[in-house]
Amino acid sequence: MPLTCLSQSAVDRLDSYLRAPLQPATSQLLPVGDGHQVYLEECGSMDGTPLLIVHGGPGGSINPYYRQLADPTRYRMILFDQRGCGRSTPFGSLHANTTQDLVSDMERIREALGIQRWVVLGGSWGSALALAYAQAHPARVRALIVTGVFLADQADIHWWWYGARALYPEVWQRMSDFLPESERGTLRESMLARVLHDDPTIHGPAVQAMLRYEVQTLDVLPNSSRLAGLMDSTNLIAMGRLHAHYEAHRYFLAEGELLAKADRLAAIPGFIINGRFDGITPPRAAFELGRAWPRARLQVVPIAGHGWNDPILSIAITQALDWAAATV
Repeated sequence: MPLTCLSQSAVDRLDSYLRAPLQPATSQLLPVGDGHQVYLEECGSMDGTPLLIVHGGPGGSINPYYRQLADPTRYRMILFDQRGCGRSTPFGSLHANTTQDLVSDMERIREALGIQRWVVLGGSWGSALALAYAQAHPARVRALIVTGVFLADQADIHWWWYGARALYPEVWQRMSDFLPESERGTLRESMLARVLHDDPTIHGPAVQAMLRYEVQTLDVLPNSSRLAGLMDSTNLIAMGRLHAHYEAHRYFLAEGELLAKADRLAAIPGFIINGRFDGITPPRAAFELGRAWPRARLQVVPIAGHGWNDPILSIAITQALDWAAATV
């Protein structure tokens, strides 16, 4: 499936390659234990190929345009807000909120919906979570598509906090300058300590500084509306603290775990998709995953960034989903 060639003018519309907007056909709060209820919704064809869509973060939530990625006549799309996120309850809770808990939640969703096997799509942090799920339950995965690959290893973590400075020096410097000079030498540890502090007067400004840095590295072309929307979000503090909770625990994964367990994906076909100019998760991790999971097709997309609504990356994602619907 060669990538469609586009003119530079095509990047003006961020929704150009997404399908028509959809509303959920069903929605519910599913009890998953530990006092948590996970919000989940379905749309598309209830007789179609089941597709689980795993959002990024940690701390993210369902974005309505996620429903526009897959062909609604071919897919039964299942979307969910991870523990503490979006419309899941209790909102913002860090209690019993680990990678392993989220993997268990995904399996509970499958069982509750009576699905035997499904296609799984995950992006960014959702790619790590999708990989962890597929490695824990390979017999339940018909195909796996991961984008903006994040392996939650030391290289990925170091890039986010320090490496992206090479591409976004002024953006990185603003986050660094937020800290007192005495804390800048331990930027990651100092920011996490502030974001996870109990005092809102400490964690509130720190969350803003950290997420302002992240959101400005998501897109190849500057997206001021994304930044403004984030800064105005009532979910901002919960998003930042969930992100820091996972980051502080190194995503509840051993170093190199997702690559070490890639042999468990041997029977699963799939796609590994990464933007060439992804400032959050550059192609290094996608390349390493491709070497460890030879049944997947690695596609590094030129002139593309990180988000699923990137006007060029979205072409590769929709093509991969079309392939899965027709093949598995």
